[in-house]
Amino acid sequence: MSSEKALRTRAAIIAAARGIILKEGIGALTMDRAAQAAGMSKGACMYHFKNKRALHAALIEDYAAHLDGQMKRHEALFEGRPDETLVPGFVEWFKTFEADSRDWADVGVALLSNFVHDDELMKPVHDWYQKLWFRIQALPEAERLPRFVAIMALEGFFYTRKFGVNPPFAELNAQAYGFINEKLVGEGAVRRTKDVA
Repeated sequence: MSSEKALRTRAAIIAAARGIILKEGIGALTMDRAAQAAGMSKGACMYHFKNKRALHAALIEDYAAHLDGQMKRHEALFEGRPDETLVPGFVEWFKTFEADSRDWADVGVALLSNFVHDDELMKPVHDWYQKLWFRIQALPEAERLPRFVAIMALEGFFYTRKFGVNPPFAELNAQAYGFINEKLVGEGAVRRTKDVA
């Protein structure tokens, strides 16, 4: 099988697995179901993923790549040094979760909840967060604490929403994002260069 075709097949299996997780939960994901949803035989599926753990690992790697891509995409909306664009980019990214009712965020929460105690599987996500924490630690001392608090608040917004316990106050949530930008980051600290695509 050509490497290009193999990559397309792997991507199709991963997309099918994500679809199963979104529709029925992670417990419904089996190799048989992933193969069927991807339109191939179980043997073809197992050629690419020798077992369900390998498929879980690929899903988690994809999720970590998604986190990295979204962070870069939303930081690119602002002019400035990476330490200046970090929190405004995070705020813009977290605003999009209001529209992401059933996609990557739900898949990520399912994976993280299911494999929280499996350090080997969780390594790509742990590594992504470690890079984030190191970026915060590298900030100038006067900016470190407020920006750390801002990111932790945004993480709280994310998890309360995805676990269905978020406050039902859209206007208050929007005000909170503004507060984070104004009080914890410094309104006007960076200039927005473009809108989210």
